[in-house]
Amino acid sequence: MNKNFKLIYTDPVLSVSTTKDYCELNCKHCNKKYLKSMYDIDDERLIETLKVKKKSTVLISGGSLKDGSVPFYKQMKNIEKIKNNGYLLNVHTGFLPTQHFHYLTFFDSISIDIVGDQIILKEVYNLDVDISNLKDNILKIDEFLNNAKSKNPLLSDKIPKIVPHITIGILNGMDSYEEKAIDFISKLNIDKVVFNFLIPTKGTFYAKAKNVEIKRLSEIINYAKSTLPGKKIYIGCMRPFGKSRVELDFACFDLSVDAIVNPSKDFVVQIKKLYQGDFSKDDNFIESKEGCCSLI
Repeated sequence: MNKNFKLIYTDPVLSVSTTKDYCELNCKHCNKKYLKSMYDIDDERLIETLKVKKKSTVLISGGSLKDGSVPFYKQMKNIEKIKNNGYLLNVHTGFLPTQHFHYLTFFDSISIDIVGDQIILKEVYNLDVDISNLKDNILKIDEFLNNAKSKNPLLSDKIPKIVPHITIGILNGMDSYEEKAIDFISKLNIDKVVFNFLIPTKGTFYAKAKNVEIKRLSEIINYAKSTLPGKKIYIGCMRPFGKSRVELDFACFDLSVDAIVNPSKDFVVQIKKLYQGDFSKDDNFIESKEGCCSLI
């Protein structure tokens, strides 16, 4: 067992859309379904909702434009209002025009989905842009943040880092060029990478997608460990539920990842039985955290 392994329970964040349910891409794994479950940033009751639900963290997200950007920068006034009320902010940027880079230092965490091949952009995201342009944009974001830290050493802890996310099996549950995505991530100044899994969602094009095979999962995680030495590997909260979640949790545990976020109950019960000495009440294997794992 990875001696630094953690089971992390997080308080679900409040997801907020900066575009309501508008999206120009209609990605096959989402088809606006996730957008419709988000809160509208223009809702005058949003701050009150945060207080009532006792949330500490807000995910700033939204639908994408045809260039792959999430135009959160058009809603900075409302975003500032949330921040000024004491909430932590994690943002989905997508492609970000350089003139808006300066907004990034306002956030506590920057989550960017990384894809490995042009085929994923075309087949999953319906995105007609060159993947090299997207990768170059992410490298420039990383460079901007690194320079900001260098120029403001006393405030460096306040400047966020990119937290790259890879969705395993995003191409309808099939091989999704994850190794290529990992190769790109190796060029970034990061502390950890978060692996999510495609959730077959009713009303999307991938509603009947099969779960990733454990053999394929092993290939991906082992490749990440060898390619990203010293970087933490987190299994994010976005995974199928039920029996599939239990199986994935066990497989990831056996692969010695650094953390599993919001583990399945059955997995935790069985792990505690197997490792009674390690999972005592006084140890630090189980943690409860407020907000998104990107902020941990």
